[in-house]
Amino acid sequence: MAEKIPTVKPISSTNEDPKEGSPLPSAEPKRPGTSGTELLLTTNRRTASAQYLAAQRAETAYKAKKRSASARQHRSEAVSHLKLSAHHLKESVKSGWNMVAAVPWMVRAWKEERQAENEKKAVERYVEKKRKLEERIKRQEGGEEGEGEMEKGQEA
Repeated sequence: MAEKIPTVKPISSTNEDPKEGSPLPSAEPKRPGTSGTELLLTTNRRTASAQYLAAQRAETAYKAKKRSASARQHRSEAVSHLKLSAHHLKESVKSGWNMVAAVPWMVRAWKEERQAENEKKAVERYVEKKRKLEERIKRQEGGEEGEGEMEKGQEA
């Protein structure tokens, strides 16, 4: 038997030519490439996208403006605090240096205070010894007078 060759090729078949990988044109008539609705939707999408990008830029610019104003204020406060702290640091270094230079005089003052206190204690000890000595002398003199009276009493 002989091989049957189809006379009408189906629509979904492809060209036998390997250079062309596209399907055969369909038997149905093609519609116009773009319709007005599709163009309108595409235009609306592009417009909305552009408006969205513009809104994003405006939002970013607004945030940058507000935050930069706040940052400038913080920067000025920080600068004033740093200036004040530098001034205080200089004053503390000067005071510390003056204190270190005055240490020998402080030691001398402490020594003088101790010496004055020791002299005061020595005077108090001397006065106390003198008072005790005078009391002992009075007792001894009083004891001799008392003995003398006893002797006179015995002789009589």
